[in-house]
Amino acid sequence: MFSSWRPPPPGWFKINIDADLSSNYKAGTAGICRDDKGRLLLAFGTQHVHWDIGHLELQAVYMLKNFLQDWMVEAQGVIIEGDNFNIIKFLQQALKRFKNKEPIEDDLSFVSDFNQVAFSFTTRNGNKLADCCANFALRKSCIWHDLSSIEIPPSFLYILKDG
Repeated sequence: MFSSWRPPPPGWFKINIDADLSSNYKAGTAGICRDDKGRLLLAFGTQHVHWDIGHLELQAVYMLKNFLQDWMVEAQGVIIEGDNFNIIKFLQQALKRFKNKEPIEDDLSFVSDFNQVAFSFTTRNGNKLADCCANFALRKSCIWHDLSSIEIPPSFLYILKDG
């Protein structure tokens, strides 16, 4: 069912997040934003030093506030998707509490900027592009607004093309 990336509904966009952790504690977190046609809108990756992959996956979501663009909050909605089931479940519960008018932690307060937001789990196969970007971020932080950057690795372009 989740063997490959699935586009969001028309008028929405999807941000896939992931983290990568090496044995020497170098880490990369990443986010990939695509529209309902699968077109790349934004990709980012940042370097870290850490030892807890769960914390890093959560950081990838929290970092979204640093990369928000005006056009994002004007969309009908956003799906934030990752392949760590426990983190996605935690975020879904936090969103549910927020919708019930309970306070939301500061790191997630940016979700109130969106018209609609959903957190979704996918398998690693459905998150290949974010994984590729997180792996790239182990070596170098990046932000790509389009596909013309010469820094984009061919493997990233191949996965994007392949779906």
